[in-house]
Amino acid sequence: MTLTADEFANTVKSLRARLSLSQEDLSKELGVSFATINRWENGKNHPSKLALKQFERFCKEQLEQGKL
Repeated sequence: MTLTADEFANTVKSLRARLSLSQEDLSKELGVSFATINRWENGKNHPSKLALKQFERFCKEQLEQGKL
């Protein structure tokens, strides 16, 4: 199932809030720019396939570490 830009935006915002990360912190974790995270959260851009895989990997790691 593919998320809409708004759904993905809410997912990113929620994840950041739960982990107490800034947009800059999350951008460093994912290897993308701060502007990219900002655009995702504002629903202006959807992640590329590579960025989405990085986001999914990051989420999985956080779950495995008990942070989510």
